[in-house]
Amino acid sequence: MTAFQFLSRAFGLLLCLTALACGADTKDKSPKVRFAVNTPGAAPYLYYDENSKRYEGIVVDFFNSGELLNQFQVIYLDSNRTRSEGLLKSSSIDLFLSSESWISKPNDFLFSEELIKHDSYIYSTSNFEGPFVPEENLSSSICTRYGFTYPVLQPFFERKEDNIQRVDSSSQYTMAMMMSKGRCDFAIMNEHNARAVMFNKTFCSSEFYQSPNVVSRTRLVFVIRSDLNSLKNKIDSALKHFVESGQRQLSLERHSGINQFPKIQCHGAR
Repeated sequence: MTAFQFLSRAFGLLLCLTALACGADTKDKSPKVRFAVNTPGAAPYLYYDENSKRYEGIVVDFFNSGELLNQFQVIYLDSNRTRSEGLLKSSSIDLFLSSESWISKPNDFLFSEELIKHDSYIYSTSNFEGPFVPEENLSSSICTRYGFTYPVLQPFFERKEDNIQRVDSSSQYTMAMMMSKGRCDFAIMNEHNARAVMFNKTFCSSEFYQSPNVVSRTRLVFVIRSDLNSLKNKIDSALKHFVESGQRQLSLERHSGINQFPKIQCHGAR
């Protein structure tokens, strides 16, 4: 190797190291945004992936999209739906994913534009003969997620007589597992959550049916600290591009799949 070749390679290596250092320096200096996760999360929105050992989902894809990439670092912090509102009020976090209709004091916060629609259905291991009507299913039990509020069902859960029993669980996955084992008659779940969970190979021998009617309809947004108008503006601008470019749909399909109900037994399963 000639002296010129050696110097050329050394100079090239120096450029690479400088670029990496600059990139790392830029990332370290970018502002941090603290995002509260309703642990353990829920696919396809935001969930902890055991294989990659990190959070995945539509939310992660959104913040990694071109419109927001390198603008700030998102730090995902474990929380729950009950705590997150208080943490946001005290400025311990900066934002979380929810629906404006689920927030107890909506005037205390800022709300982004819609990330995605959130339609919930009733699910069962047997086929529905018609729409699910709570009054026609008294004395039944419904698997629910701990800490979640279900306005359409709440009056029936709170009755002392002729009520519907609420059976709380820690995640949508455990809700489906309990229903498959007969621990509850029904489960209430968002259609995207249900698709991501119930078509999992774990439930190969189970059948799941979706009610023909939507029982709850809302929209998911980012709930943001009231003093972070600049963050809201950046998120709203990026959301417009994320949706219109088709990135949201691709992300949804990647984390939720494209399967449609009813979910039948896998071939050869008993």
